[in-house]
Amino acid sequence: MDKKLVNFAAFLQKKIGPNVASFKSLDRAIDPRDRLVNKSEICIKPSSTKEVSIILSEANKKNVKLIPVGGSTGLVGGQIADNNSQVSLSLEKMNGVSFSREDGLVNAQAGAILSDIKRIVLDAGRIFPLSIASEGSCQIGGNLATNAGGLNVIRYGNVRDLCIGIEAVLPSGLIVSSMKALKKNNMGFDIKNLLIGSEGTLAVITAAILKTFPLPIDPLVTLISVRDPIQAVEIFKRISQNFGDRLIAFELMKNTGIQFLKKTGYEVKYPFSKIAPWTVLMELDINIGKINLREEIDEILAEVLEEKLAAEIVMSQNLEQKKEMWKIRELIPLANRDIGSLCSNDISIPIGKIPEFIKEADKGLLSISDKIVVNCFGHIGDGNLHYNIFPLEGKFRTTLERERLKIFRFINDLVSNFSGSISAEHGIGRLKVDELAKYEDQGKLGAMLAIKTAIDPRDILNPGVIFN
Repeated sequence: MDKKLVNFAAFLQKKIGPNVASFKSLDRAIDPRDRLVNKSEICIKPSSTKEVSIILSEANKKNVKLIPVGGSTGLVGGQIADNNSQVSLSLEKMNGVSFSREDGLVNAQAGAILSDIKRIVLDAGRIFPLSIASEGSCQIGGNLATNAGGLNVIRYGNVRDLCIGIEAVLPSGLIVSSMKALKKNNMGFDIKNLLIGSEGTLAVITAAILKTFPLPIDPLVTLISVRDPIQAVEIFKRISQNFGDRLIAFELMKNTGIQFLKKTGYEVKYPFSKIAPWTVLMELDINIGKINLREEIDEILAEVLEEKLAAEIVMSQNLEQKKEMWKIRELIPLANRDIGSLCSNDISIPIGKIPEFIKEADKGLLSISDKIVVNCFGHIGDGNLHYNIFPLEGKFRTTLERERLKIFRFINDLVSNFSGSISAEHGIGRLKVDELAKYEDQGKLGAMLAIKTAIDPRDILNPGVIFN
């Protein structure tokens, strides 16, 4: 092991305590898709922001590269040390959460598990609406570092929109604190929003103040059978025009996802009498005080059926049915993982262009291979699609793996042509660095690099993430 790293760990053990550093790999630092391997041989686990400050200050002096690791659920490799000269930095010990009933805000340390935050808030009769598949293990610091999105962005926004205060440590060891419970604060640069989404390249986020919201009372969950994404987008327009911010979620699922659930053994209750080529899952907050919007919703959906924009509509009647409906959508990523994709695309497209994009993407893939299966699903209400590609059968995987980069290039080029984003909610990490350089505005890239160079001139924080 590099003597510099041994000395670095020994210094921290003497300065902070013997348990702060261990000479072994962090078991949790994994790539969920098994394409990257963590090579760090040292793991640092601080217990406070002050300790993080000491760690970063010493790392900066000794030019030790640090890889921040949260719940290690990221899908673009931002948590993976790609060589043994890098040190994993885990904030798992910093997991405190407190809720203020007075102002409805949460004060959470970066290592707090998202599901724990949501449970504490729910016990107080409110919600923290960030909802993602990995919430049982992901940490709020990682959510903030990647500006996580999820199922409820259409109403509540990304985690950036849910955060009003932040505490972080810069590479120099300087602690930056903007932990004020204020909705209005124009005292200079907005450091908070610079650090959110920076993927651990500018600072280590250590704590945050988060918004909570009133718990929706008996929201309506509906499944709608549609022929194609054109119908789904038209229904979305009608619902959003009539009900605005009452719309909590609007999800689109291809029938391939339902087939994958059956193939991998996940049991769900299929709601329609006939197979739906595409399914929309919609959730609406239909109660405003004593006012109930159920009749208005019924009228709009009746029009949808009359105009043959949908084949069938199933509306939840109780809590159990709501859970069953959401179960279909929430299990699809797990089924995808069990089957194993060739390439997974986390993209966003202007909502009105989604049907045309899907048509062009499907057509283009057929020109590459007729042994490809596409499972497209996602948050149509905010334009975010997960356009995931699989081999038709396992025996074709080896051959199609050779076409993987070609497939990625085709999809990304098409996304660019449609004025979309090649990373809607997962970030850039290590896996999309070259693509970012190719598709992002060069002026923006120059500004980003100037900020990175100014804040982290020795490139000690997450080298290789976002920037070459």
